[in-house]
Amino acid sequence: MKKSFKLEELDCANCAAKMEAAIAKIPGVKKVSINFMAQKMILEAEDDDFENVLNLAQKKIKEVEPDCEIIL
Repeated sequence: MKKSFKLEELDCANCAAKMEAAIAKIPGVKKVSINFMAQKMILEAEDDDFENVLNLAQKKIKEVEPDCEIIL
């Protein structure tokens, strides 16, 4: 499954790169791309584990930038 999400309060391109690298290491993630300018994340993961991967991705995002939220 591949989905696109809006990111709110993403403040810098460096943080976006750190988030992307951290999320890519989550088991089950096939591909992740975070675009700072568009404030968007594209996440691709297995269908049956997508919700779990998304929750873990949110935790990784919070570790890098506590104010940033995934808009579902």
